Amino acid sequence: MTAVYRDFLPAAHFKVVYDLFMKEKLPWFFNDRVVSTERHFMFTHAFMDDGQLINPRFFEPVKAMFDLIQRKRRFIGVTRIKANLYTNQGEAIQHPAHFDIPPESDVSDKYCIGVYHVNTCNGYTVIGDAKIRSRENQLILFNNVSHYGTVQTDTDTRVVINFNLRLRE
Repeated sequence: MTAVYRDFLPAAHFKVVYDLFMKEKLPWFFNDRVVSTERHFMFTHAFMDDGQLINPRFFEPVKAMFDLIQRKRRFIGVTRIKANLYTNQGEAIQHPAHFDIPPESDVSDKYCIGVYHVNTCNGYTVIGDAKIRSRENQLILFNNVSHYGTVQTDTDTRVVINFNLRLRE
């Protein structure tokens, strides 16, 4: 199941999220890997990992998204929330397909993945046969299946927020 929700956040909430991620407020950290061993790079900001809050200072606008996500897909917990910032590298780069929760784990089918697009660009997310272009204030929710993203060429940055959500049984 893949669902796309355009204009996901109310305008005032979206402005707060957009300003946080796109206007030099949030600290970003360099990663020399996008997925596993591939030598691509990106910048990230982790909010939660393994269910634990990492950085409460910038968390409120992201946490405020939970109720709206809950209305679309019922979940009982959040394992990871991480923002990714991709820079324009002058060419479209397709990252490797991957699962956020490894399929060999005994809980991989108990998760839903959320990808929230902060800005509009020609980068996209691919889930199965669906190629979903980045559009600001858009949320994609899908089962924990193989997926990948790309680097954009028409804007300086592409920013997404990734959610790993534990589903109700």
